[in-house]
Amino acid sequence: MLHLAYQCEGEPDLDEALHRPELEAQSFYLLEDGRLIAYASVLGKAIVHQGSVFSLGSLSCVAVCPELRGHGLGERIAAAASDWLRGCGRYDIAAFSCDAGLLPFYRRSGGWEAADAVLVANEDENALRSDKLGKAVVLEPLSEQARAAEASFRGAAVNLDLPPGEFI
Repeated sequence: MLHLAYQCEGEPDLDEALHRPELEAQSFYLLEDGRLIAYASVLGKAIVHQGSVFSLGSLSCVAVCPELRGHGLGERIAAAASDWLRGCGRYDIAAFSCDAGLLPFYRRSGGWEAADAVLVANEDENALRSDKLGKAVVLEPLSEQARAAEASFRGAAVNLDLPPGEFI
C-alpha cells in the first residue's frame, strides 16, 4: 500500500525496510478484512538545537490505499498518530514537513499548524531542506524544556542530523 501511495512512475521499488530501527517508529494502521488500508507512523530521534538536546517526534508516512481515499481514513489514522505523539511523553518537540496543500488535512486531523522554521536534513551544504523542497513545516513544543526554548525555533534552521538523502 505504501508503495502505491508514494512511488512515482518509473522509480524503482521503495526499500523494503520502511523505517530504520534507530528512528524508533511507532506504527498505526487500519485493516479491512485483514488488508492494510491506512497507515501512519511516528518517528523519533534526538536533535541538538542551539546547544540543547531535544527528543523529536515526527509524523511520517501517512497513507491510504488509493482506491479508498476520500472516506476519512487518512484523517482517522493521522489523528490517532497525532494524539499518540502529543500524549506519549517521549518527545520534547513534534516536527515534520509536508506539501503546503496538505496543511488543511493536518489541521483537521491533528490540529497541526504551520511554523516559521526550516527543517534541514544535516549540516552538508547540499542537504535536503524544507524551504528548498517547497515544504511547509509543522513544529510544536511538547515539553516544558521545549516550551522554554520555543522562541529559539522561530525563524530557525533546525538540523535533523539525518543521513544524506533522508528527510522528514
